[in-house]
Amino acid sequence: MSSRLDSDAIYALRRLRRHLTWWRVLTVIGFTLAILANLNARDLKFDGDHVARVEITGIIVDDPDFIWMLDEIADDPHVKALLLDIDSPGGTFTGSESVFDALRRVAEVKPVVAVMGGMATSGAYMSAVAADRIYAGRGTITGSIGVIMETADVTDLMEKIGVTPEIIKSGDLKATPNPSEKLSDAARAQLQGVIDELHLAFMEKVAERRNLSLDEVRARTGDGRIMTGPTAMQAGLLDEIGNADAARAWLAAEKGIDANLPQEEWYLEEDYDWLRAGASTVSRAIFGKSLLPESLRLDGILALWHPSISGGR
Repeated sequence: MSSRLDSDAIYALRRLRRHLTWWRVLTVIGFTLAILANLNARDLKFDGDHVARVEITGIIVDDPDFIWMLDEIADDPHVKALLLDIDSPGGTFTGSESVFDALRRVAEVKPVVAVMGGMATSGAYMSAVAADRIYAGRGTITGSIGVIMETADVTDLMEKIGVTPEIIKSGDLKATPNPSEKLSDAARAQLQGVIDELHLAFMEKVAERRNLSLDEVRARTGDGRIMTGPTAMQAGLLDEIGNADAARAWLAAEKGIDANLPQEEWYLEEDYDWLRAGASTVSRAIFGKSLLPESLRLDGILALWHPSISGGR
C-alpha cells in the first residue's frame, strides 16, 4: 500500500512539474509579446504607403527619441508626406531648434505641412516654420517670436531676515544672474546680448522660411507679440486658415499625394511626458539656473509663451 502511494505521489509531482514548466514557458512568451507590443516608434513600421501624422504638444524640451522618430520618418520610403499637428506654447530654445532641424531633414526628402491648433507660440512656431506650408485656425494663438530668461532679486529679503551672502567668483560676470546679488549694469548688458543673439537667430529662421526680409520680420514680430491666426496670416507667418483636411487637399493638389492615402499616426509608445519634463525644465530655467549658479546653461533660455509661466511676454 505504501509503495502504491509513493508511486502515485511521484507521478503527481512529475505531472505538476510538467504543468509548471508549461506555465513558465507561456509566461515567458506572454512577457515577450507584451514587450514587443509596447516597443516605441523606433520599431514601428507600416507596410503600406501613407501620410505620417505627428503631434507636437506640451512644452518642448530636448528629446532624442522624438528626433530619432522624425529621422525614421525621413528615411521610411512608405511615408509620402508628414502632417504636423501642433498645440504647444513652445519650450527651450535648444529643444525647439533641434525639432526644427529634424523637420528640415524630413522636408528635404518629402513634403511637410503643419496645422497649428489652439496654440503654437515661440518654439512651437519655430517647429511650424520648418514646414513647407502652415495652416492655423481663426482662434489659434501664435507668434511670440523671441526668447526669455527670468531670474529674481532677493537681496532685500535676505537683508530683512539677516542673511548676508558671501560670493567669491573668478570674474564679475561669472554665475549671473544670481538672485543673491544685485544684477550689475555690465551683467545686464551681457545677458541682454545673449538674448538678442538668440532672438536674431530665431528671426533669421522665420525670414528664410517665410520669404521675408529680416527687417520685415523684426517690424512685424520683433516685440514678441502674440497673434491670432488671421493676424499672423497678414504678417506672413502662415499660409492659410484651415485644418488637417485643407492640409491634405494641398498635399493632393500641389504635391501629388493621393487624398485617399491612409494617414498613420507616428508616436512614441512609451510617450515622453513633455509637459512634466518641461515643467521641470522651466522650473530649473526660472529658478534653478539662478539659485544654483553652476547650473546656468544655455538651455535655460526659453522660446516659450504661457501667461502662467512667462507673464504673457
